[in-house]
Amino acid sequence: MSLPRPTEPADKAAHRLSVSLSDDQYARVAELARRNRVSIAWVVREAVERMLDDKQPQLRQGKRRP
Repeated sequence: MSLPRPTEPADKAAHRLSVSLSDDQYARVAELARRNRVSIAWVVREAVERMLDDKQPQLRQGKRRP
C-alpha cells in the first residue's frame, strides 16, 4: 500500500528540527520510505501529522533531560 503524497503549498514556511533515532528505528523508517517510494523526511512528517490528528495520542514515558 502506498502512502498518499503531501499536498502542502510549496511556499509554506517549514521549520527544521533534528531527531535522534536508534539504529533499529532508523532502519524501519528507511525501509518504510523505500517501500513507499517517499523520503525519510516525508515518513517522519506523516507520522507527526497522524499523531497530532489522533484525538488521544498515547505517549510513552520518555527520559527527561536535565
